[in-house]
Amino acid sequence: MDRAIPNIRFRRILGYSESPAKASDLLYNEKFIKDKLVVDFRTRLLAISIFLFHFIENGTLGLLPEKSYFVYRNVRISDLILYGLTIYSIVCYKEIKEMIKSRSFLMAKILILYLLFEFGVSAVKYQFNVVEYFFRLKGIWESFLVLPYMLLLRRDGFGFFFKLIFPVAIISNILYILSALTGIAFLPDVSIIKQRLPGDIEVFRVYGGTFFGDFFYLGFIYYWITKKFKVWQLAAIVLFIIPHLLAFGRTAWAFFVFTIVLMVAMNSLMKKQFRILVKHIIILVFLGIVLIISFIKFIPQSDYYVDALGERLFQGQEDVKYSEGTYGARVLLQNEALVGLWMKSDMILGIGMHPMWVVRAETHEEQLYYNAFSDVAWPSVLAAYGIIGFLITAVFQAYYIIMSFRLIKKFRVPDVYNFLVLFCLANMTFDSFVQFSYKLFSASLWGLYGKMNFFVAVIVYVYVHHLKIKKENR
Repeated sequence: MDRAIPNIRFRRILGYSESPAKASDLLYNEKFIKDKLVVDFRTRLLAISIFLFHFIENGTLGLLPEKSYFVYRNVRISDLILYGLTIYSIVCYKEIKEMIKSRSFLMAKILILYLLFEFGVSAVKYQFNVVEYFFRLKGIWESFLVLPYMLLLRRDGFGFFFKLIFPVAIISNILYILSALTGIAFLPDVSIIKQRLPGDIEVFRVYGGTFFGDFFYLGFIYYWITKKFKVWQLAAIVLFIIPHLLAFGRTAWAFFVFTIVLMVAMNSLMKKQFRILVKHIIILVFLGIVLIISFIKFIPQSDYYVDALGERLFQGQEDVKYSEGTYGARVLLQNEALVGLWMKSDMILGIGMHPMWVVRAETHEEQLYYNAFSDVAWPSVLAAYGIIGFLITAVFQAYYIIMSFRLIKKFRVPDVYNFLVLFCLANMTFDSFVQFSYKLFSASLWGLYGKMNFFVAVIVYVYVHHLKIKKENR
C-alpha cells in the first residue's frame, strides 16, 4: 500500500498528539531536546542558508546594493554560503549516506566526478591557478548543492524552506509585472529591452526575475487536479502566471501547457476514470476564463497586450528559414560553431574548462563560442567535455526520465513530492523532445545547474523512501 512521505510540522514537535502535561514533561527530557529541538533548529538554519543563496544569486528585491554582496573580486556572499553548505553536507555524510549510495544517485555521481576529472585535465592543459580558477567556476559548484538539498529533505525541512520562498515569490512577481508594464526595473538584477512585434506593436521584455513562481503556479494546479479545488488559490495562480505571459517567452508558454497536459494525463491514467478527465477539463477551462477576466480587469491597456500576445504567439514562422536575425538561424549558427570546435579539438575529452568561457573571450572567434556556450546545451556539452561527457549526459537524461516516470507509477500518493517528481519528468522530457534542437539535455555545461540539483535530490529521496516501504511490506 502506498504511503505518503512523512512531513513532521514544528508545532507538533512538542508531544505530537500527546496531552499538554506529557508535552511539558518532554521539555525536561535531554534526549528529546537533543533529537527534536536541536535537530529542528539545525534544519531551519540549513533551509535559511539555502534560501539566502538563491535570494542573493537572483538579486531578488534588491534590499542591499549589488556591490554589498561582493567580498573579494567576483566572490559573493552567496558563493561563501554555497561553499559552506557543501562542506557542512560532507561533514553530515552519515545522515545522507543511504541516499548517496543509492542506485538513484548513480548517474548524478558519475556526472559530478567527470566534471572534477575534466577540471583536473583542464588545469594541466591550460596551466591556470587551480585554487582561483576552481572558485570562479560557480556553475560547477552549484552541482554540489544537491548534497545540501538531500540533507534538507532527509531532515524533513522542505516545508519550512518553501514557506521562506512563498512571500518573496509573491513580492518578486508583483515587481516583475510592474517592470514589464512600465519598462522600469523594479527588480535590480533584470535586463529590459523594447521589442517590436508585427503590427508595429512594441512591448517591454524583462529578462531575469520571478522567484520560484513556476513552482507555486504549477503546484496549485497539481493540487486541483489530484485533490480538490480551492477558490483562494485562484488569486495566487493568476499572480504567478501573468509575469510569464508578459515575458513573451513562447518556450515558457509551451512548457507550462506541456506540464499541465502531462499532469492531467498521468493522473487520469493512474485513476483510470473518465469522469476524472472531465473534471480536469472543467477546472482548466474555469482557470482560463478567470485568467482572461483578471488580465482584462487588472492590466492597464489590456487590449494592447492581448494583441501583442497574439502577434508574439504566431511570430517567427520565418525562423524555419536560414535568414540572419531569426531565432532559428542563431541556434543553427551556434550549434554549428560548437560542433565545429569539438571536431577540431580533442574529440574524446573536448576543450575542457577553457579560459574563454570562464574568464573572458579574447578574439572574435572565441566571443562567438562564448555566446554559444551560454545559449545552447547539447553542443556546449559536446565541445567542452567531448564524446565521453556527451554520452554521460545523454545517459543521465534517459536515466532520470525513466526513474521519475517509474516513481510516479509506483508512488501514487498525490503529495508535494509526487508533484516535484512529475515536474522533473516534465522538465526533462520537454528539454529532450520539444526543444531538443538546442537543449536535448537538462544537465548542461555547468552540470547539475539551476533546478536539476534540486530535482535529483527529490528523486533520490523519494526513491530511498519507496525502497523502505517495500522492505517493510515484505
